[in-house]
Amino acid sequence: MRDKRLVVRVTEYELLQLQQEADNRGVSSSDVVRGWIAQLNKPKEKTMAD
Repeated sequence: MRDKRLVVRVTEYELLQLQQEADNRGVSSSDVVRGWIAQLNKPKEKTMAD
């Protein structure tokens, strides 16, 4: 379940880039960002509280 929120400040240009990528893929901007995050290395065995 997705219950965490990430707030990121970007320039207008960066936002346009993200929106264009999402439009090209036919998905939401959030889906594009989640896809990029999924490509990152697996985190070490720590909890969010650590």
